[in-house]
Amino acid sequence: MSMRKKLARLGWRTWQVIHADERGLTTLEYIIGAAVILVVLAAAVTVWNNGLADKINQLVSQLMGTS
Repeated sequence: MSMRKKLARLGWRTWQVIHADERGLTTLEYIIGAAVILVVLAAAVTVWNNGLADKINQLVSQLMGTS
């Protein structure tokens, strides 16, 4: 195999390795972003649920005349 073909093959292989790493990094970034969004969403739902439970308890207390 000629030196030119070897260099071309080496360049192509290097490009593939570099490109593969970028795809993996992008996937990891999407996973981290999705995890952050899910944590924030879970916190918001928990706070909303606690507020709703407090409101229901107040209404039940009013209905039972124990307020």
